[in-house]
Amino acid sequence: MKRIIIFFAVLLFSQETIFQNSFMDINSTENNSSSLEINSTQTIEENFNEKFYPQNSKADFAIIINKQKFFKFLPSVLNAINAYLIQKGVDFNITLYNNDVNISNLPQHYVIDIETNRSKILTLGDYNKTFFVPTFNKNDFNETFKNIYFGGINFKNQIQKFTAFINDRLFTISQNTQISNQLLAYEKTNPFFVKNYNFPDINYADLNNSFIILNTDVSKSAEVLSNITSKEIEPFLVFSPQLCYSPSIIFLTQPNDIDKLIIANSIIRPPLMINDYALLLNSDIRYNWLNYAADILVNKIYNMQNSEDLFYMNDFYIYIFNRQINYKTKLYKILNNSFKEVE
Repeated sequence: MKRIIIFFAVLLFSQETIFQNSFMDINSTENNSSSLEINSTQTIEENFNEKFYPQNSKADFAIIINKQKFFKFLPSVLNAINAYLIQKGVDFNITLYNNDVNISNLPQHYVIDIETNRSKILTLGDYNKTFFVPTFNKNDFNETFKNIYFGGINFKNQIQKFTAFINDRLFTISQNTQISNQLLAYEKTNPFFVKNYNFPDINYADLNNSFIILNTDVSKSAEVLSNITSKEIEPFLVFSPQLCYSPSIIFLTQPNDIDKLIIANSIIRPPLMINDYALLLNSDIRYNWLNYAADILVNKIYNMQNSEDLFYMNDFYIYIFNRQINYKTKLYKILNNSFKEVE
């Protein structure tokens, strides 16, 4: 009961936000976070202990995150992890640290590091610990890591899925964020690439009779799609990577706006029971890729600590090969207010 009380306290700070929107808006979050009166120079530590069912299996690990920077989605991530472990019915002990903690002094050997600073990831090999990073894909690095498992979506693979459809002028629409810039780097290698526009400075007339990729969050993508319709622009097709795989894109647009939209998604077969538990705690693993990746990595930690399969994450029907969650990518259109796979 102690665990449940703690997390309902956390829920008081929760907002209805999907991770990709929060992650895409990191810069604005940093500017507004001072009102929370959080001292980012001081280590913050919280312990969550659970004895849900008395049995031998267990999960014991630490989570490192910049609480000031990512306060908007911290409750959602913690509640997704909490939901997974509660439904699994195991003893678990999670210790939450602010990102300025001295990693060498952590008593835990297994550490989930929710990090967006690439340089910080490069230093993790110096520690005698095992790290799990849900925010980066292994392909984002040229280095070889022996003590890090990655859970980030393979955005490069998602962009490559679009290339089979593109045979004429390609325009991209981006915003100045880490993910958006990463996507743009992949897209610029396409032989049909013409130009990138940074939202909201878009010459919509250029988009007529062309292909478009949206590197923008859901709300900005919805605005672009609505403007394309209102200005009577006729693109051949419009693509979006994981960022727009959310019911919000349906709620924020009209059917004509999304008629030519194709969305890539790598959250395949999310366990319904785990998602139901997460929904009860105002979280989600069906559309929130950070929560989904974090839970899979917790499954990996559990398997390592309880001598279970080290490659197949049985609770999520997915493999971890070469220290990376082995995502599959499927393409979807929106028909009758729901996502339908493109055959």
